Amino acid sequence: MSLLSIIQSVSEETGLGESPVTVIGNSDKYVKKLLSLLNKVGKELVSRHDWQVLQKEQTFTTDGTGSYTRAAIFTDGDFDRYINDTDWDRSNQRKMQLVTPPEWQVIQSSVSTTVGIVRYYRERGNSVFIDPDESGDTVVFEYVSNFWITDSTGETSKGSFTADTDLVKFPEHLVELGLKYRLKAGEGLPAIVEKDEYEREIARYRGFETPKRNLGQNYNYQFTNLPDTGIGQ
Repeated sequence: MSLLSIIQSVSEETGLGESPVTVIGNSDKYVKKLLSLLNKVGKELVSRHDWQVLQKEQTFTTDGTGSYTRAAIFTDGDFDRYINDTDWDRSNQRKMQLVTPPEWQVIQSSVSTTVGIVRYYRERGNSVFIDPDESGDTVVFEYVSNFWITDSTGETSKGSFTADTDLVKFPEHLVELGLKYRLKAGEGLPAIVEKDEYEREIARYRGFETPKRNLGQNYNYQFTNLPDTGIGQ
């Protein structure tokens, strides 16, 4: 469902204003308010959960300097937050070790040496610092994108609406519920029912939007790859 369709649907359901024929570039105060509220709904949803539809993988090549700005790593400009424990040195097939500021100072300031197989890292001032560091290695992080909108083809992601035909990555029903709740609350009307329905739909969507592990099942991250033939020879 497009931006225009969402706005029209909520307008018709609530009856709080005329259903518009355009949204982007429309100077009508009611339409501008709906667009502003819809953007708030989308940004709120981005922050509520690590939705799989917003998860991305970013690789970059080290240059040996040990310091990389966040913008230089996440080059799509859509970084919102890290997904924990996805930090890997792929070239050497080893997980990187995130350290605290005190631990980082031990590494940098004490007589201990960082020469070894483990790469330690931390983020400070929106830059990632790695020690020890070498040039030409591939490092990977997964992260949550804040681009919750796509163009009409579904191929180009973006963080704000630029056309009436733009689409949302979240289920349209969920976005409509959020917009309806915010619109009624913003008009000073009772919106408890709409808020409860919105929250229930968020919980329901979170429950099935990605596969889940069985509770209590033990998983081992140290996967072992064995050859197809020749074992035991």
